[in-house]
Amino acid sequence: MSPRAGLRFDAEHGVTTEALIFLGELDPEAIGPNLAYATHYEPTPVADIDRLLDAVPLDPARTTLVDVGAGLGRVVLHAARRPFRQIVGVEISAALLETAKDNRAAYRGDLACRDIRLVRADAATFAFPRGDLVVYLYNPFRAEVLAPLLDRLAEDARRTVVLVYHTPVERAAVDEHPAYELIAEVGPGVLYRTRREVHGGRRILGRA
Repeated sequence: MSPRAGLRFDAEHGVTTEALIFLGELDPEAIGPNLAYATHYEPTPVADIDRLLDAVPLDPARTTLVDVGAGLGRVVLHAARRPFRQIVGVEISAALLETAKDNRAAYRGDLACRDIRLVRADAATFAFPRGDLVVYLYNPFRAEVLAPLLDRLAEDARRTVVLVYHTPVERAAVDEHPAYELIAEVGPGVLYRTRREVHGGRRILGRA
């Protein structure tokens, strides 16, 4: 999807999501030390969002989608056309988050998910919602932040976590993690699912 197509998306829905922004040029003091591991903001092409979410093996009505590094909110808004139980956009930059909130208020389009939240937080310390999760990442940070995040997501064996990782620059951190298995490679992204252990040492997959 070209920038021109992204601009068409913005014009159709009355929002501003097509941009290339380096966080260090916005509010570096407010972001804190993890700015060193953050990447720039660039929106996911809409076609990629659909292809990746189509491959998620969970019932959206029973699942919360968390967009880590939500930026200006394109993934949050487009994913809300699906009936997720809840959608949460997590963004470390206050400046980006304010624009995302403006986009949420201005969005023209049908929304199947009514519980949409935009939260300013550092992914390194963000408390993820309970229950089954789809965690969306568009290469938001380096392995120094990704690795401990993977550990925290895998702590609750009662739930399934599907990781949707677009432009997986740090995919080695997921491939090498014993709690996750690769379930699909879709265009520019990869999907993983948490494993579940049962008594007797037999390993089974997370529920779909």
